[in-house]
Amino acid sequence: MWLYSLCQCAVSVSIIVVSVRLCIVVSGSGSAVDVQERTNVVQPKPGSVSCCLRLCLGWVGAIGGAVGVPVNVLLNLRTPQCLYTCITLVCCPLLVRQFTMFLLMLLTLDAHLLHHLAGRYTSVMTRQRALCVVLLCWVVSVLSSFAQFIGSDVIHTWTNGGTGSGTAGHELNDNFTTSLPTFIPTPPPKYHHARKVIGQYLPYGGFLSKFYVEDNHNFTYAEIHSSHWGVCAPDTILSPEFLVYVHGLTVFLLPLVCLLAVYLELLCTKPSTTPFSHADPPKQDSSRVRSLALSLSLLVVLCLPLHIIHALLLFHPNTNLPAWAHVVAAFLFHLYGLMPQILFTPLRKREGEERVSFPLSVPHLPPAAAPWASAKHSLKAKVCPEV
Repeated sequence: MWLYSLCQCAVSVSIIVVSVRLCIVVSGSGSAVDVQERTNVVQPKPGSVSCCLRLCLGWVGAIGGAVGVPVNVLLNLRTPQCLYTCITLVCCPLLVRQFTMFLLMLLTLDAHLLHHLAGRYTSVMTRQRALCVVLLCWVVSVLSSFAQFIGSDVIHTWTNGGTGSGTAGHELNDNFTTSLPTFIPTPPPKYHHARKVIGQYLPYGGFLSKFYVEDNHNFTYAEIHSSHWGVCAPDTILSPEFLVYVHGLTVFLLPLVCLLAVYLELLCTKPSTTPFSHADPPKQDSSRVRSLALSLSLLVVLCLPLHIIHALLLFHPNTNLPAWAHVVAAFLFHLYGLMPQILFTPLRKREGEERVSFPLSVPHLPPAAAPWASAKHSLKAKVCPEV
């Protein structure tokens, strides 16, 4: 468990590094060169839609990696926690991954539209529209990440999903109870008489009363949260239906269909070229096709094993999978968090290659005609020698 936690923390730190590097490269790329039109890599202009989307991807990766280090350690320890604390711990990585995948799709579509629309791109894609789409993706990410706990009996789900042996040794009897008032847990009943029920007849009434009592010094953390207390781990709080029908759909299937559609369109159609562009269209198209093929391959190889395991646990609950299979699949899924930042980090060395490929002698075209003049005079001397 400690080795697995250490590997996850190493991946999270690597995500922070590549995300910070992406932000630095994108922020400083415009100062050196705005658009590399004579190469296959298009550098984003500062303040453009592509630049803003890449900065969002970098910030989300850096913040998500920093939050993921303590969260992964706490989840791997499988310690008893309050239900609502556990919901936050489990759903934060889901939220970061979901929003990252939405940004990956937006960046892929933005690059495709930039190459396909050519001169009409600036009028179609604006920063205001891109910001609205990003905010919409954030709202959808929050709703999809917490979808299992919206409008459902959360404590009943907690009861059915977390009755394993993870609570052994914590000196808590009947850790998992239902939300019905007749089922009173074992801890001292004085808490139930002393607490104040806030908003009892309102929607979600009594939620604050789970955290607020008349005198908090007389009760321990376990006693206050005894009615919604249990082992905190993804397998004890997330249902297989949610992992397959919601999380698997939004994190794997939807990005796969989006990337595959753009990939097939590049293979079947030939987009228009940008005016006054010196790039070679076939070479540029092949480069984009290879990039999309790499993105699709990494998505399938690193993310598909974990979703296959989730589908097996849903449709064949009696399947006995080895423990190492789930650990390896979860680590590969976590490792994919590095890929979006790496794929969309611009190459700054293109500027040096551009200067080498196009020397400074290009503006001085008249002196370049001197070799032709000398060759003309030498030919004339050979054909018509002067005596």
